[in-house]
Amino acid sequence: MIYKGVVFDFNGTLVWDTPYHNQAFDIFLEKHNIQLTDDEKTIKIHGKTNPDIMRGIFERELTDKEIVDFSIEKESIYQQLIMNDLHFADGVVELFDFLKQHEIPFTIATSSDFFNVDFYFREMNLARWFTPENVVYNDGTLKGKPEPDIFLRAAARLKLSPSELVIFEDSKAGILAAERAGAGKIYIVDSIKDDDLKAFGHEIINHFNEVNETLFL
Repeated sequence: MIYKGVVFDFNGTLVWDTPYHNQAFDIFLEKHNIQLTDDEKTIKIHGKTNPDIMRGIFERELTDKEIVDFSIEKESIYQQLIMNDLHFADGVVELFDFLKQHEIPFTIATSSDFFNVDFYFREMNLARWFTPENVVYNDGTLKGKPEPDIFLRAAARLKLSPSELVIFEDSKAGILAAERAGAGKIYIVDSIKDDDLKAFGHEIINHFNEVNETLFL
């Protein structure tokens, strides 16, 4: 089958920054005297939006201002940690250029909020391929992964049905969201070497040069 468009998750997929996010959360949690096991972090943090994360880890009702303030606090820690090591995964730029050259529409669908999206546009020159208006991010109106909302919106932005899309994901919640959206094909990016991802049964890649470009031509 020939697919007509591509949607990329960002964190842990295009940028292999999971250790930096984990470290930032560890610093944030310690500051707020919150203790989570690794399993609890997987359930409450990975692939989710900051509002869902903050509600889950504080386990109390939070005001909108508290959610914004806590989110900015955590993401500011993350940005400071990754600043000197912020780069695309191997093969990403080449794949972007291939898609652009062949006029195959593609976009990003990320659980990050605009605070981080703006950071990536500034520091990684995302404007080479994207505009902020075309990137789907956590703007407070979408249910977080594993709900399919973010990928359904991305499909609508590309004016394609989900079945016409190849979606790249790295997290369990994100893979479930892509499945529930009805993605035509899902590539799992194994950026943290997680053997549990094999259970999903989708093709796993460790480098973006492993992507089969004939899927689009």
